[in-house]
Amino acid sequence: MVAFSEIDDNLWSIISDYLPPQKPHTGRPRSDLRLLMNGILFVLTTGCTWSDVPEKYGTKSTVHRFHQYLCENRAYQGIFFDLLQRGYDLKIVDLSHCSIDTKSIPAKKGVSSDLMAIRE
Repeated sequence: MVAFSEIDDNLWSIISDYLPPQKPHTGRPRSDLRLLMNGILFVLTTGCTWSDVPEKYGTKSTVHRFHQYLCENRAYQGIFFDLLQRGYDLKIVDLSHCSIDTKSIPAKKGVSSDLMAIRE
């Protein structure tokens, strides 16, 4: 397992350019994007599951939802390209750890009642 270190100010100044802008205040306050990004990097560098994200980074669902947003909007491509251009070592970041989290998918424990009716 790789040691995890939180995003410093220099790294944050690079990453924050690729994140969604703050919307005008309406409704519930938005989660701290730097904390969410730390939660994502915690998973990507340690290989843990989303359910193991420390609470200080936000709820596991909020951190994972933000990760999905970054994937869908191709923000990672820009972030990683920029970091590589600036000489950051990204070997410890492993996106394969977050493609599927099988601990969060319940196993089938039986046949659904609809299928039982067909068998009878």
